[in-house]
Amino acid sequence: MPKKIAPSFLFIGNHPVLDFINTKIAVDGKPVDLLETFPDALDWLYKAGFLNEKERVQFEQSWGNSDQGSQALEAARELRSALLTIIEICKSGENISVRQDYLETINDLLYDQVITTKLIYTDNGFVIKKRVKSQTPTDLLAPIAQSAMDLFSRNTFSLIKKCGNPECLLYFYDNSKNSTRRWCSQKTCGNRMKVMAYLERQRNQ
Repeated sequence: MPKKIAPSFLFIGNHPVLDFINTKIAVDGKPVDLLETFPDALDWLYKAGFLNEKERVQFEQSWGNSDQGSQALEAARELRSALLTIIEICKSGENISVRQDYLETINDLLYDQVITTKLIYTDNGFVIKKRVKSQTPTDLLAPIAQSAMDLFSRNTFSLIKKCGNPECLLYFYDNSKNSTRRWCSQKTCGNRMKVMAYLERQRNQ
């Protein structure tokens, strides 16, 4: 019997906020939360480029099994839910305002953030490097909240799309030519839906 491979993080959303929302996926038609533990959240932040390897290890050693880490995990899930709800509301086309508590979930993460700034010289000249100073585990979520400000202020919700496979939960920002992208991945959902459409046509002949 072949070994079952555990699902891993997917970075197909073309934006950090959407990749973060995509930490809740569907496997065999059932929802699966990839953020089961605080170290899972740290691993996502590392793979998304918000932490380096040294920071990931340091924060896991400091907070991995702590109550603070557990609270940060719940805050991450709450943030993910708020981000998805805002997107769904704004894409609905209905005249529905976004509840203030959803916005506060984002703004509270930004309110107390401490940002350090460095001037760095590279082969391409001077660059400014900013970093959020993390005093608590929940502070690690601030870059996601910052990315949400960037995404939502563009107000191009028509380009934020859910995969065309009804059983798929994944979102992406459509930056394709003529904005014609339909699937989270052409190799997975795209091919699957094309096969299903072909079989349906064969049955109807």
